[in-house]
This record gives sequence, structure tokens and C-alpha cells, in this order.
Amino acid sequence: MFFNIKIYNRLILSCMLFLCSLIGSFAQNNSLVLNGAFVNINNGTWSNPIYLVVNSGQPTAIVRNSGHIISEMEGNFVQLNTNDVIAATDFVIPFGYSNTDYLPVTIHKNSVGSGVGHINNASPIVVSTWGTPANNLLWANSVSNMIGIAGGNELNSVIDRWWQMLASTNVSATFDVTYRGVENTTSNPTGIFNAQQFDVPTDIWLLSTGTGSGVTTGTGTVNNISLIPNGLGISAPFILSSNLSPLPIDLISFTANCTDNVMNINWTDASEINVVNIELQKSEDLNTWTTIYTASPSNQISITNYNFTYNEVSDKVIYYRLKTNNNDGNFDLSEEISVIPCGAKVESLNAFSDGNIIQVQSNFQNSCNVNYSLFDIQGKLITTGNYNANTGNQFFVISLEQIASAIYIFRAESSKTMCNKKLLITTP
Repeated sequence: MFFNIKIYNRLILSCMLFLCSLIGSFAQNNSLVLNGAFVNINNGTWSNPIYLVVNSGQPTAIVRNSGHIISEMEGNFVQLNTNDVIAATDFVIPFGYSNTDYLPVTIHKNSVGSGVGHINNASPIVVSTWGTPANNLLWANSVSNMIGIAGGNELNSVIDRWWQMLASTNVSATFDVTYRGVENTTSNPTGIFNAQQFDVPTDIWLLSTGTGSGVTTGTGTVNNISLIPNGLGISAPFILSSNLSPLPIDLISFTANCTDNVMNINWTDASEINVVNIELQKSEDLNTWTTIYTASPSNQISITNYNFTYNEVSDKVIYYRLKTNNNDGNFDLSEEISVIPCGAKVESLNAFSDGNIIQVQSNFQNSCNVNYSLFDIQGKLITTGNYNANTGNQFFVISLEQIASAIYIFRAESSKTMCNKKLLITTP
């Protein structure tokens, strides 16, 4: 039988306990018992999630004899309020697909937590999982890319299932996940698979963790995935990717600055599998690009740092990008960065986020009006305004109240220049 669940703090379900369980007659029990029932959590979205909450720190917080919990949407969460006094404990969340495949998530918790969301001696662990079509659309809401410098993408290297995890600051844990074999539509389905987490604050894919052999029938498992706590209250999306072509890991950093007419360019990446070389390219108009340096890659799944310096005499804004050439003949391009050459008299606009504060930096030869707008990731206008920027370097502060923690697009524009930038906004 199926139960459609929205929000319950204490719940017992079994095939024998039907209506009485749903109306809370057994609400004194801080556990969820599945004895042949299929609990279907419905209608949760990214912006309006739904939680099935179990207030217990015991490993028996959820007991399954048969049946399972059907999440199958990004916003349908199970929340375990695990108790501080029990650190080294395993918790099993009995997820499943429809009324067929059992897809449990096992959390091996080995420390207590603190910080955001840490209430009444509880360390909440919040999880959801859902399958996607073979092209992996739709991506998890906070994921901005699945293509970059490592050679894989959502079509050839990623199993068609997502997991969202949220843990309080300082909770230390690993976890195991299970997927359906038919969801493994990768180009090397019987190889070794690892998990990768998209780090929302830095907007990059992190290094692979955990391991498991790929399957195309039945169910497969990847074990010992590291859970990196996120004190921002933002769920961390996970996928499973082939270790032969891990999901492209974007640059950890890419910066340029000028001192005494010497341009100093640095970048750091975290994976270079199947890479021939990396070209540093320069442009003054974003149309014509010239390679000024070619780096030899490490070709390892590890953090690699690069540096290049040269004399620059131009008085125009200089743009840089990285072109990563892969063994298969294809290449990937990074986003462009820009820098003002030493002593150049050019005008610029930039923006930075700090919690729920946006700082707009301007550098103008003459005072002028700046218009700005903030959009959510779907393009909906959140706020707009304008201010008068003075001559020289200036910071203008925009304070955002009652806004959800998420990634936003910020646009600022004057009569001569503009800034269009993705920013992470977090609210206390």
C-alpha cells in the first residue's frame, strides 16, 4: 500500500497500522516503522521543500521490515534529528523507487554537530534522492554546470540519479548510496564509480570520494562517501561518476593582477584526467584570443597550481581564459577573467557577496549613475535600483533582507561598462 506524506514529526507506519498511524494515535513513538508500507513523500520543491521528520538519535529511528520511502523529487526530504550523545552510529534511510527497487542510504555518523541548525541537542541530517532521464535533466537546482576541464559530462560519465545531503556544521560522517542498474547509461557502465559533491559556495565540483563497481541490472552501491558539512543551510548535491572520466571539476581559482607593469596570473584546478595541455589565452575585445603560455598538465586527480608572469604595456582592459585540450581532440574553455593593466585609465564595475550583503566596486574617471538588478537562477527579477558612483575607487553596499539562501545573478551597468556576475547569497 502507498501513503502520501507531507509533514509529520513522529510517525509509525505498517500494513497493520493504517489510519491510526496517519492521524497520530501513536505519536508518542519517536520512530518510523515500515512493515510492508510504501511511504510516498509528495510535492516538495527546491523553493518549498517537504520534510518527513524523525525525532530520534537512535539507530532504530527508522525500522524497515519491508517497503520503503519514496522520495523521487529534489524537495522531498527525510530528516533525522540525530542525538549528540550518540556519535559513532549508523543510520539507514530506507529509500526506494516506486514499489520495486530498494535504494537505501546508509549514514555512518562518527561525530556530533554544532552551529546552524543545531537545536535542542540534535544534529539534523537531511537527505533526498531522485532519478532523472538519461540526459540527467533537470540538474539539482543549485548546480550551475556539468562540463569543464576533466573530460566527462552528464551524458557519458554520470549515473542518472541525484542525492541531496544537508548536515550541521562539524558533523563528521560517511555514507553509502544505492542506484538502479537501468540508471547507469554511462559510456563505461561496468567500471568503477565514485561520488562527487557540488560545492555550492564555491560553485565547483569537488574531488571524487567513495567507490563501487558499476552495474546495469538490479541495484549498485557506492560506499564510504565523505560528507562535507555545510553550515550555510544549503543542501549539497551528489552524483555518481565514472572514475575513468570524472565529472568535470571547474577551476578552484583563476586570478590575475598587475604590479609595475608585470601581469601575474595564477590558477588552480583539481583534476586533469586525459588532458594534453592547458593554454592561457589573452584578448582585448573578447573576440580575438592569443595563446601566451602553454602549461603541461599533471594528469592526476589532485590539486595543481600554475603561475605565469609577463610584461603588459596595454592601457586597455585585458581578458584571460584557459583552453584545456583533451586527448580525444575536444577542448574546454574556462570563464573569462579581466584585469586593469598598471596605470591604465579605464573604467570598471565589479561585485562581491558576503552573506546577504552585495558590495559593488566601481572605478570611474568621472562620477556617473549605476543601475543594478538581481535575478534568481531562473531569471526572475528579485530587486533593482540605482546609485550615483563617485570619481575613483568606490564601494556601494546593497543589503538584502528576507531573501532565500541561493545562487543569484547580479547585473550592474553604467553608460560605459557593465558587470554580470553569479553570486551566492546567504541569510542568517
